[in-house]
Amino acid sequence: MRQAEELQETLPPEKQAFGRWFCDLLRRVEPVSVDETLEDGDVLPWCGGCEVIATPGHTTGHISLWLRGQDTIIAGDAMISDKGRPALANPGFALDVEQARDAMDMLLDMRAGRILCYHGGELVSAP
Repeated sequence: MRQAEELQETLPPEKQAFGRWFCDLLRRVEPVSVDETLEDGDVLPWCGGCEVIATPGHTTGHISLWLRGQDTIIAGDAMISDKGRPALANPGFALDVEQARDAMDMLLDMRAGRILCYHGGELVSAP
């Protein structure tokens, strides 16, 4: 919500109505209780072990998941695939652009065989 409200102030006049509609929509979303909290380094028992990687920037608590046994990172919104190349998602949608860049660089430094991005699809490293 905070992010949407902050972005509303930067929208050009022709997009203000959509911004207000979107903020109103978010205000109507009913919160749910948290079943489980995850921390950086936690390993979940899925896919042979799924490690939680803290990747703040896009949002404060953003995480990515490293499926070591499958040499795959699920990046979420930590980065996008832009024509098959890693890129930072629209910086206007990141709460902290510097953290977002650091998170993307950290994921790339892990040298996974493939990275699944929420936007743009899959990135595959060269053999």
